[in-house]
Amino acid sequence: MKRLLIYLSPMVLVIAIGFLYLYPSTIMEVQTVPNDSLAIGHDRSLKIGDTVTVTGRVVAPPRVNPSGGDNRVLLRGTTSRTAYIQDTTGALFGGIIVRQSDTNTTNTFFDLLDSGAKVTLTGRVSEFPDIISSGATQLGMDSNSPAVVVHPTIRKRPTPINVNVSDFDSLGTVKFLTGEKYEGMYVQLTNLTIGPQSPLGARNIRRLIDANGNFIYLRDFSNFFSIAPNDPGFPNWSPPSIGATVTSIRGVIINSAYADGNGALYPYVIVPIYPNDLTLGNTPPFISSVSRIPGVPKPSNTVQVNAVVSDTLDNPIAVDSCQLFYRINRGAYTRLAMTPSGNIYSATMPAQVLGTLVEYFIKAKDNQGATRLNPSDTSRSTYFYYVRTNDTMTIKDIQYTPNNGGFSGYNGYDVTTEGIVTADTSDIPAFSFTGPGGTQTSPRRVIIQDGNIAGGWSGIWINGNATDQLVKGQRVRVRGTVEESNGMTRLSIATSGDIQILASGQPLPAFEVMTPGVVADNKIDGDTTAEKWESVLIRFANQVVISCVNAPSQSGCTSVYPVPDTSFRRNFGEILVTYSNENIEARIELQDGNHNKTNGWDPAGPNYYNPGPNLLWKWDGISTLQGVLYYAFGKYKMVPRTNADFGTIIAVEPISEVPSQFWLRQNYPNPFNPVTNIVYNIPVEAEVTLRIYNLLGQEVKTLVNGIQNGGKYEVMLDASNLASGMYVYVIEANTFSGSNFREVKKMVLVK
Repeated sequence: MKRLLIYLSPMVLVIAIGFLYLYPSTIMEVQTVPNDSLAIGHDRSLKIGDTVTVTGRVVAPPRVNPSGGDNRVLLRGTTSRTAYIQDTTGALFGGIIVRQSDTNTTNTFFDLLDSGAKVTLTGRVSEFPDIISSGATQLGMDSNSPAVVVHPTIRKRPTPINVNVSDFDSLGTVKFLTGEKYEGMYVQLTNLTIGPQSPLGARNIRRLIDANGNFIYLRDFSNFFSIAPNDPGFPNWSPPSIGATVTSIRGVIINSAYADGNGALYPYVIVPIYPNDLTLGNTPPFISSVSRIPGVPKPSNTVQVNAVVSDTLDNPIAVDSCQLFYRINRGAYTRLAMTPSGNIYSATMPAQVLGTLVEYFIKAKDNQGATRLNPSDTSRSTYFYYVRTNDTMTIKDIQYTPNNGGFSGYNGYDVTTEGIVTADTSDIPAFSFTGPGGTQTSPRRVIIQDGNIAGGWSGIWINGNATDQLVKGQRVRVRGTVEESNGMTRLSIATSGDIQILASGQPLPAFEVMTPGVVADNKIDGDTTAEKWESVLIRFANQVVISCVNAPSQSGCTSVYPVPDTSFRRNFGEILVTYSNENIEARIELQDGNHNKTNGWDPAGPNYYNPGPNLLWKWDGISTLQGVLYYAFGKYKMVPRTNADFGTIIAVEPISEVPSQFWLRQNYPNPFNPVTNIVYNIPVEAEVTLRIYNLLGQEVKTLVNGIQNGGKYEVMLDASNLASGMYVYVIEANTFSGSNFREVKKMVLVK
């Protein structure tokens, strides 16, 4: 019997391994990634390396229509074949790429798949590109397991899911949490505008931009939509011109979110399959180069408004009319016809009395009835000015806006103003940091403020080499050009002769005391409740708590630890803070100021792996916090200038994490080498075990084994003696009242 066991044991092990690696599954089980992983930009399937069998409907086959005799290669590839399939239920996380690694194998019948057919496929789960952070999950066809067509007579693709660009992008920031569930799925986007080709990759051939500026790229995986198809049976495709209107586009979402050389991420892309997947609409005329003469109107001035208007896209259509709408002191709009001279259209508004508010916008229409406004959303923003005696004005005159557009009424024109320097280039020096995630930069800044102006609109950034001479506490008069830089109003100074130092050693204006909610992280550009504090000294006078120590440019926190910048988990040197009784987050920019506080962005500096005394952590309290309000990349953010802008830093308990239920977090960091932490909650006293297993099901470590009181726990795993690879960790908790909890998660050790 013992001899028999000796022979049976390896057989059992082989069977066990086979069961582990080759099993029926669903596309959803392969694709679903927990939110705690997606929040840090880690979207790899939890079944990487597993061989699975899935069933789905063919959205895009390797060839155009093999049953109809059209054997042209549909999805690009000269050394491999590709298809997209989707679960027949239409459930989210239900799409996947299937790839055969060569073009010669015929026993899989892969090349014979038709669009819409229901099929069963077996393959090995992998990611492309195969990097630690993210990529597109795919199924590598098993050459020994032919594709099985379950319903060969069905030839209908799934109905596309209606989605928005904002599901995948927030002004250039990848949204893993809302986007990943659509990877590999057939979707539809509507009412977009064509933008330029991506500078990051030639195959991202056009931006598709929504009304809010969010974008996704059209990618040329289909030979029908390729500017250089790799099958000679297709002509070169001509992409729509920039500015064209997309009525609708259908296609498969692919995650190609790997880093470029500058630290940016390629976003999700959409892959249209067949020619009817893209429908273009009539593109309205373009309105650009809007200007007025004079730039700072006086009571004696009529004001001429000029604009370049054209309608010369793929199918040139004539401009039918162009009109200027203006109103006085918020009254009704008056309409003026704009007269063309070539493609420059002009109209003249009458002179107005001193102090009058004049708002205006332009509307152009082509001869098919398509119209465009400039500005595009006149309910939010218009061009405007106040009638003045001259171009010398207060900072408030420059900064104030009567609407939510965020632009100065004198944008593009020269003005003179004065104020006290509240931050010089020693407070906010130029910042440049290059790490694994790429290069981050921020310009040096000099800020002036008028302490005689109450209620906001009292500060402005003055920019240019000539400002480097200025020192905090100087009162200065400056002349420059008003301009917008990434949503921030500034005065561009040309030469040192445009600066007059009136006095030195002046007291700085008093800080405007407010709560984080006033300049909240979720406020949009131009919101006047926050915009009026731009470039103003502000202070949170009571203790704030760090609610997010590594704040991305989109909503959601990417970690609970101060971790360094990487290509998949960007650390922009920003944290979120809140008052415990307000529970509204405000953003703090740490990188720009001249102080030693950090949230760990630099791998060579203090961070979670190498703590230091000035390292900030989630749930730290700061007794007071102050700085200059800045705006960049879609966010208002306070910039502390020096260490003096930070009060006392105190470690405090989390204000929102009450151990009222069982939960187990994804280990962090993950992947790791060789140390990682596991955090879990138990609501009441329980007998708890926390064990680590390899993929053969063998226990390799026991981290917890005993009775614990209710609460939040953090356990460190040191895997120095373990081999690289994937492991699972299992928590089990049995309470004395009879309730039980068990949860399993995967982790990756990379040495």
